[in-house]
Amino acid sequence: FSVHDLAQDFCVLCGAMRTLAFFRCVARPQLPNGASAAAGRPFASSCSSSSSSSSAPPRPLEGMLVVSLEQAIAAPYCTSRLADAGARVIKIERKDGKGDFARGYDRFANGMSCQFVWVNRGKESLPLDLKAPEDQALLHRILDKADVWVQNMVPGATMRAGFGSEYLRERYPRLITCDISGYGSERAAGSYWDMKAYDMLVQAESGLSALSGKPDWPTRVGVSVADISCGMFCHASVLEALLYVKLSGRGCAIDTSLFSSLADWMTVPLFHYEADGKGPVVGHGLRHPSLQPYAAYETSGDPVLISVQNERELASLCEGVLSRPELPADERFSCNVARCQNSEALDEIIQAAFLAVDRTTLIAKLREHRIAYGEVNGMRGFSQHPALTRVPVALPDGSTVQAVAPPSRINGEPRELRPVPGYGQHEDAIRKEFAA
Repeated sequence: FSVHDLAQDFCVLCGAMRTLAFFRCVARPQLPNGASAAAGRPFASSCSSSSSSSSAPPRPLEGMLVVSLEQAIAAPYCTSRLADAGARVIKIERKDGKGDFARGYDRFANGMSCQFVWVNRGKESLPLDLKAPEDQALLHRILDKADVWVQNMVPGATMRAGFGSEYLRERYPRLITCDISGYGSERAAGSYWDMKAYDMLVQAESGLSALSGKPDWPTRVGVSVADISCGMFCHASVLEALLYVKLSGRGCAIDTSLFSSLADWMTVPLFHYEADGKGPVVGHGLRHPSLQPYAAYETSGDPVLISVQNERELASLCEGVLSRPELPADERFSCNVARCQNSEALDEIIQAAFLAVDRTTLIAKLREHRIAYGEVNGMRGFSQHPALTRVPVALPDGSTVQAVAPPSRINGEPRELRPVPGYGQHEDAIRKEFAA
C-alpha cells in the first residue's frame, strides 16, 4: 500500500462506525499461512442479516464476534459499546455461581447493580472454569471464530491460564487482542506492571485527585473516570485495529491501562507543572484555573456558573448583564492574563450584579446576550434535565430500566439497547453452538 492509500483508509476512522458497515461487504486480503478458515469471512463469525427496521440506526458491527474475559468497568465499557453497534459479545464469567463481581456492587437498578447494567447490555453470559480442560477447549473453539479478544484480569492471569494474548495471536493470526491493566505492560510500566489497580487508586497515582480536591486534601472525581476513559480508548483502538486488519490481513495487539488513560487527560497540568514548577492552582472548586471569568456565582436561588472565553464575550457580559460597559477598557480586566491576576476584584463586581436581580431575570439576560452559563445541578436537576435522553433496557427478570441513551445519535435517532444478561443465561446455547 502507498502512503496515500494508508492515509485515505485511516481518515475513514473519523466515521469508523459507519465505515465498518462497508467492510462487511469487502473481500479480505490473502490470509497468512496457518490462519483459521473462519477468517475468510468479512468478520470471522458468521453474519446474519439485521432484523432492525430500515429507519432504525444501523448496527455496523453485526457479524463481528468479540470474546471478553472481563470484570468491573473498563473492559465491559469497551465491549458494551461494541455490542451497541451490533457486535456479538460473549462475556466470559467466573464459574462460581456469582460471575463478574460488579454484579454485586449495588441493587439500585431494579434489584441489579446499576454499574453492571450500564456496561453489560447486549452481551451473552458464559461462565467458564479455565482450569477445566473441557472449558479450555470450548473457549478455543469460540476464539477460532472470533475477531476480537478483550481481557482485564489481574496481570499475568490469562498467560498462566494458557490464554496469553501473544500466544492467541500466533494461534489465530487475524485475532485482535486487547489487554487492559492498571499501569501497562512490564515494558511500559516497569515495577508497576503487576500491581492490582482500581479506579480511585489510579486517580490518586495520576495526580488527578490532587487537582480535584482542596490543598492538602485530594478528592476523588465523582465517577470512575480512570475506568471509563480506559474503556473509551480501548473501544477506539479496537475500531482502528479493525481497519488495520483490513489493510494487512493480520491481527494486532492492543495494550492500554487505567493509568495511561488518565495520564493522557493530565497532559495540560503536566506541561504547566514542568514550565513553572508549581502547576495549576489546587482547590479552586467551580472555578477555572487559567480563564476568567469562568466560575460559579451565588444568585437569589441556586448558583449559576458562567464562562467567558474571549474579549467579545466579555464585552457582552459587561454591557448586557452587568450594566458596566466600561469594564473591558479597565487595564485590570483588559485581557485574560490581567483578569486572572485581578480575579478577586472582578468576582466582587460580578457577584454584586448577580445578586441584584432575581435568578430568573439573570438567566434571561445571560441567554439574551449569548453568555455561556450552566445551572449547578444536583442529581434531581440532572434527572429532570431537558437535554437528558433515556432509552429502555431490559433486565433478566423481564423488567426494564430507563438508561441514559448513548451520546452519539446515528441518523438522528438514539440507538435501541439490547438486554442485560443474567448470570449464565446463554451458557447452554453457546455450548451447543460451539460443541466439538
